[in-house]
Amino acid sequence: MISAQEMGRTLLNIRSHLNGLTKTEQIVAQYILDNPQDIIYQSVTELAERAGVGETTVLRLCRKLKFQGFQDFKLSLAQDLVKTIDHLHKEVSEEDDSQTLTQKVTATHIQTLEQTRELINPVQLSEAIALLYNARVICFFGVGSSGLTAMEAAHSFSRIGKPSRASTDTHFQAMEASMLSNSDVAVGISISGSAKDTIENLNLAKKTGAKIIAITSNARSPITKVADVVLLMVARENPLQGSSLAAKISQLAIIDILNVAVSLRTKEQALKFREITAKAISDKLY
Repeated sequence: MISAQEMGRTLLNIRSHLNGLTKTEQIVAQYILDNPQDIIYQSVTELAERAGVGETTVLRLCRKLKFQGFQDFKLSLAQDLVKTIDHLHKEVSEEDDSQTLTQKVTATHIQTLEQTRELINPVQLSEAIALLYNARVICFFGVGSSGLTAMEAAHSFSRIGKPSRASTDTHFQAMEASMLSNSDVAVGISISGSAKDTIENLNLAKKTGAKIIAITSNARSPITKVADVVLLMVARENPLQGSSLAAKISQLAIIDILNVAVSLRTKEQALKFREITAKAISDKLY
């Protein structure tokens, strides 16, 4: 446990409110006080499950502490607990020379890929491949850094002849989601699994009958509740580490696995469209 002297303002704020909380809110508050370093990596669903309360209790506590929501609370907690050097890579130090720095960062990325490989459920992966192979249209959804991954995913599937779309504008995302059908697949990409816009758009897609695939690092997060298939990737990322390249590499690795698998199933069609798209841009290169 962290002593009172070591507590940041967020934890001290919780302790000062303890007596005015309901019994269930006190349970959550005490769990946070006992496990602050773990909280910044958890989703609201995971925290609620570990504390043995409902998600609404966690959200109500956050509001009582004058935070806009759980993510706002986590950001404040992370600012209290995380040292600046931890924002980069866990074992990197200011004394590292360029060669050592290269080795450590590269090792982090390799470890992330290896852990993602071990984490992927083969049954869920096979289901995802089958859904994408049979899809009339594939629509990728993500915001922020995951939105960029969604754009790359749509590009890679378009290159093998699978009609694919992705937009960085959440209004356009909502419109695209609402126009899908039961012959289509919506893929939601979210490291935390808690991105509101992504989850809302997946819910819109689900109402049309589209199948939902979620790519996330958190098996206990809101996005998994709407998904038909969940593919887990490794990204231990706190609120101050958004857009980490290690996490993006893990996301792209899963996208690449799916793309290669679908390419192998379509074979001649995939090769044909790769040639067509390659010729289409050939005159744009020197």
